[in-house]
Formats: sequence, C-alpha cells, structure tokens
Amino acid sequence: MLKTTGCAGGDAAAVETTGHATLALLQRGDVLNASRATRWLVGQRNPYGGFGSTQDTVVGLQAMIESAQSASFDVDSVVELTTGEWSHLVTVNESNADVVQNVEIPEGEVLRLESSGSGEVVVQVVQRLNMPEGGIQEVERFQIDVGYSAEHVAVDDLIDITSRLTFAPPRGEEVDAGMIVLDVAVPTGFEPVSEIVGALVESVPQVKRFDIAGRKLILYIEDLSMGEGLELEFQARARYPVRAQPVTSQVYSYYQPGWRSETLGASVVVEER
Repeated sequence: MLKTTGCAGGDAAAVETTGHATLALLQRGDVLNASRATRWLVGQRNPYGGFGSTQDTVVGLQAMIESAQSASFDVDSVVELTTGEWSHLVTVNESNADVVQNVEIPEGEVLRLESSGSGEVVVQVVQRLNMPEGGIQEVERFQIDVGYSAEHVAVDDLIDITSRLTFAPPRGEEVDAGMIVLDVAVPTGFEPVSEIVGALVESVPQVKRFDIAGRKLILYIEDLSMGEGLELEFQARARYPVRAQPVTSQVYSYYQPGWRSETLGASVVVEER
C-alpha cells in the first residue's frame, strides 16, 4: 500500500494519544489496527518528520518505529516516481526497510507514484520554495516584553523580572505554535534565584522545563493558543556592583526558528551595600 502525506502538523494531544494507543495495540499483537493508527500518524507529520511539540513527537516516532519494526520483514516493494520525462525507481525490502531514501524531484511537472510488490511503503512529498531576500516579508507571530521592578539596587538585593509573551499570528493564519522557547536575559551582575524559578515552572502548566545558562533563563513552553498571553515572573539577585547595560531577550518557535521576536530590557545600576 502506498501512502502520501503533506505538511499536516497535527493536533498534539491527538497525536500523543494515538501514539500510546498504537503501542498498546502492538503489545497485544493487533498488527492490523496498529497499522491503521500508524498510517494516520504518518499523515500528521511536518516536513521535517516530526510533529507539533516535543512530547507528541517522542511518542509518535516511538509508535511509528515499533510499528515499522513489526512489518519490516514483510515488505518487498518497488515504487516508481515519474514526472515529465524523468523517472526513478525506489526499492524497499527487508534489507533497507529501516532506511530513509531521499529523492530530489524535478520541478514543473505533475508527480506520479506507482507501487508494486508486497507490504506497506510510506512516501512523504515535501515542496520548498526559495524567494529573493528582498521579497521576504518578516511577520511577527510573537509579542514579548521584559521588565524589571527596579533600576537602582544594592549588592544582594532582589529584583522581580517579569516577561509577557503573546502568540499572535497574523489575522487569517491558522498555525500551531508548537514548542516555544522563551530566552529571558538577566542583567549583568545578577543571577536567577533557582528555587523561585523552579516554583514558577511547577505553577504554570504551559512551562514544561527550564534551563539556567549563565545569565539566561530559558523556558520551554507548550500549549499556547492563538491570541493567548502568558505572564511569568521570577527573581534575580544582585551579585556585585555594576552599571548593567540593556540586554536582549527573545522568543522563538522551536520547530520554526524563523518565528521570533526580541525585546530590549532597561539598564540597571548595582551599588555596594
């Protein structure tokens, strides 16, 4: 059987649930229904082979891998790709069933695919377009603002750092934010209070994890709906005297790095106590 897919993206909860169901069916030996669920999962993938978020990608890929392993010994098929005067044969059998075969297809003609033999073969067609740099219009899909509770403090004082994030794609654009990375820059001379950051993450369901990398607090956010805003606040401690210049914080999509926005914080002066 031949399956073609496009750039679907899929709903994260549905993909994750179907992945778990597929794994359960495989454990029970129900290969027929597991293969049907796997075909649906295949149709939800993005052009890079993953899904909308980290969690559903892990579960979805695990289900697809185990399903493929159970069927890899029962495939002996040839797929013929034809467009215009160009043609190419792809052979899939027991020896290479677990290997991804990439084929570059000439543009400008209708693509035809025919398969023969036995077993299931998955084909994913991805089309990418290149535009002159001058023709690319930057579209802001995120709004971000980072503010500090004080601009003049002493060593060992705490300041509140508040970040406000909104996922706001252009009107009429139905897109999924997927995994969002919020990179909050802490002023020079300060360090985030890890206990407070940990409590923040536990209290906000959309924040799945965090990393403190030097003066940066990196938050990984999921399940942010279109038009939804999120306000996060944590504290940082002044470690030494400094006149800290404004630093840049940013937010971007993990799976679409081109979707990003930046904001510049305020300057902060830290004096000896």
